[in-house]
Amino acid sequence: MIIKKYKTKIKKPTLVAIVLVAVFAVFQVLEFSDGAVDTVTLSLTVNEALALDCGANVNISGSFTPGTPAYNSSTCTVGTNSDDGYYLQVKRDDADTTMDHSTDASANITDKTAWNPTGSGNAVTWTGTGLGFSVYASTATKSTTWWGTGTACDDALNEYAGFPDAYANIMEHASYSASDTTTSICYKVDTAATQKAGLYNGTITYQANVTP
Repeated sequence: MIIKKYKTKIKKPTLVAIVLVAVFAVFQVLEFSDGAVDTVTLSLTVNEALALDCGANVNISGSFTPGTPAYNSSTCTVGTNSDDGYYLQVKRDDADTTMDHSTDASANITDKTAWNPTGSGNAVTWTGTGLGFSVYASTATKSTTWWGTGTACDDALNEYAGFPDAYANIMEHASYSASDTTTSICYKVDTAATQKAGLYNGTITYQANVTP
């Protein structure tokens, strides 16, 4: 019995097709294989900034007559990026009274009872004589519990206290503000008819601090 052997020849086009399929398969593997990855976290800490401007010196009255209260005001502008807000404080710079006679330190204008912010504070509706102050407006936070519901410097609904001899809070703002905020403070004075004539002056100091 004779067994014949047959050789199968692969035609050239078929061979080219096989090669192309193999190459395509390699590219498919390369295209869909997972690459190595890593994550980088970026961070930045922005420092707190704080600026305070309470304007020019204030002449409460250039022609004061005892018995008729005189008024004037300051507006303190605060800019800060503090996330928790800020608080505004004030104190008088003289040990005994805020305003003394310019040529006779023994003559002064009596201060109203010194401001104490504890609880509801101790500011009261104006009566009698003396020098007092009140916060009558704020684009930050005004406490009507502390200062009454007045909205202007000469408003009868303002409540007044005297300047303390150590820094005390007069406004507390507990949130972030993207733009500057203002707080307006009214100064009010009246004296007895026997008050010594002449110029009286004295300084007060405002201080702003970011809320810790």
